[in-house]
Amino acid sequence: MKKAEVTRGYKFSDARLGTIAKEKIGLMRRDASAFTPFGVTAAGLTAFETSVNSFMNSVTDIEALADQVTATAAKDAKAEQLRVAIRAVMTRVEAKYGTASARYRKFGTSELSQQPDSDLLITGKRVVRVGTLGLTDLAANGLTAAMLAAITTLCNEFDALMLDAKLKAADRDVIQEDRVEAGNAIYTQLVSYTTTGRNIWETSDLAKYNDYVIYNTVSGEAEAPEEPANA
Repeated sequence: MKKAEVTRGYKFSDARLGTIAKEKIGLMRRDASAFTPFGVTAAGLTAFETSVNSFMNSVTDIEALADQVTATAAKDAKAEQLRVAIRAVMTRVEAKYGTASARYRKFGTSELSQQPDSDLLITGKRVVRVGTLGLTDLAANGLTAAMLAAITTLCNEFDALMLDAKLKAADRDVIQEDRVEAGNAIYTQLVSYTTTGRNIWETSDLAKYNDYVIYNTVSGEAEAPEEPANA
């Protein structure tokens, strides 16, 4: 069964979650004696703090996206190099046979600039195969075995970069999902702790009660009251 998409359980940023969690850990340590009867121990707070620190130090989506963009740019640059090399061959094929000939069409390079990555890779390999078969005829027009070998090298490099770009995209998805799950786990534990804190002081200490309030807003702060409508 396909896993459901993981979504955040809190509205504020990951950075704000980490900050709030660290603040509440400090408050709970201050009020440790009041939390102890509810099973909140020093060891438990230390373990929670370790989880928070690990979360705050983990790879962010900004970094994962940068890696993906870099890999995609490298792949696209190599694709353009491959197109240039293919065009150099096809210029010679056109001079020999003309673009309307079956021999020209056999290379399958129509709409080269519009071909998706997978088609471009197949086209590059086909150009090498067909060009090798016709090398004797095309040598007079400047086609060489070295040119075809260079295309083979470009195809191999392009293939590797295609895979790297796909892996970087997949890695980003995994990182995003892991980070959301980790953030949700921290938020759930944080809510549990702060709910206990509010229950402890609900009827005895308003200031300490407020210490354990979490606002699930974009800013993590209380929402500003609406301005009264003009009369």
